[in-house]
Amino acid sequence: MASAWESALTHAFGHLLGHPLADHDATATYGAFYGGNWLYETGLDRHPGWVRREALSGQETVSHPQVLILLDGYADLVFDASGSLFEVDPADFDDGLVASVSVFAKPGIVRGADLATLLDRHPGEPEWQLWQARIASDGTLLGALKAATAIGDSPRSLIPPSDEPDERAVLAHLEAFSDPVSDDLAYCPQALNEAVIAMWEGAVDQYEITIWNLDQLTAQGARA
Repeated sequence: MASAWESALTHAFGHLLGHPLADHDATATYGAFYGGNWLYETGLDRHPGWVRREALSGQETVSHPQVLILLDGYADLVFDASGSLFEVDPADFDDGLVASVSVFAKPGIVRGADLATLLDRHPGEPEWQLWQARIASDGTLLGALKAATAIGDSPRSLIPPSDEPDERAVLAHLEAFSDPVSDDLAYCPQALNEAVIAMWEGAVDQYEITIWNLDQLTAQGARA
């Protein structure tokens, strides 16, 4: 049975999406990803911390204080490099090696866990670039939504903090994530394809946060 906190979150996020979370496949894996110009302009897309073996294996998370959702009290984002998406040049590796682990039909976009294997099998130092950083979560849709909106494991993580697992308190927090025309963080409710659950564009298109159904993402690549 869901706790009062989980129930409050589930109902509030259903309100945000415009339909119940139960409409989505409960057996699929979901992730919240952070990408866009901000990573490239700050050079964080090539920061060596992303490719530490402990990070690519999922043994440790990655944090960069420069990567924000919103200002004024929101928790720092914590990233899972093993599930993040990187771009590499297939020509740097043995023929077909990158294509065998690419997320999309076009070779070159690979998960961090697979990037570790590619780097281990390359004698030199091939170029790589972070494309989409996965915000650490548990793989569920509720977990991805919490990660994308900086909500922790208790109502005290809300802004403003709450002492009760109340749906109204969650909705108050989500007001900052609900405005479709905000220059700070604009919510884009329309699904761009079957894999996209929700998307936000932040700081006048400097970055975006996207929630993907990762099973659909992989399936689209296989069909392309």
